[in-house]
This record gives sequence, C-alpha cells and structure tokens, in this order.
Amino acid sequence: MDADVVEKEIAKCRLKRDEQVRLLKIMERTARDELLPKDRKPLGDGLWELRLNCGERIFRLFYSEVEGAGPLLLGLKFVNKKSTQGIKTDPGDIETARKRLSEWQNRQTGDGPADETLK
Repeated sequence: MDADVVEKEIAKCRLKRDEQVRLLKIMERTARDELLPKDRKPLGDGLWELRLNCGERIFRLFYSEVEGAGPLLLGLKFVNKKSTQGIKTDPGDIETARKRLSEWQNRQTGDGPADETLK
C-alpha cells in the first residue's frame, strides 16, 4: 500500500505522542515478525488484526502478509474505550479490509485498474 495512504489513515486518528510510539513499535515488530500471541488475531483468508490497547483508546490494524514484501496495511481504526470489558471489532471494518485486500490482489495480477487507490 502506498505510504501516503498509510500516513493519511494514521493522521485521521489524531494520535497522542505515546500512542504514536506504541503504534510505531507494534508496526515494527510486525515487519520483523516478532509479534506476541496476544498482539494479533487471525481473521481468515490471510487477513490479520493487530490489537493495540492505549488506555483510553483501542486501535485495530488490519493487514495481510505479502510474500517477499512483508505486511500490507489495509486499515486502521480506533475506538474510545468506554468500559473495562473488551471491545468487539466492527464487522464493517473487517469487510473493508477484506475488500481492500481483494482489490490489491487484483491489481497485482492485472485483473483490476492499475491506478486505483484503496478507499
């Protein structure tokens, strides 16, 4: 995914400094394949969800592993934590990540428009 798109997704979240640091660290651990079991959850068909708890806010990053290129960020979502219980991931966010992965795969095989950006 284009770095500009990733930067825009992250900018939408208006991260605090400590959230930026934690997000960067988990993304680096993902790239090095050094995640802890509690860091991620498989969503099927090559899609993964990274889970990052930053106190008041919870972040979800959706990605897929691309052979020879590493992780492909497909979405970033945050929610304000309102309870001490866990927060379920919105199925719509998962569906958006699946759609983006499918669009990306189609562009790689030449089945889709080459200049289309992920939405």
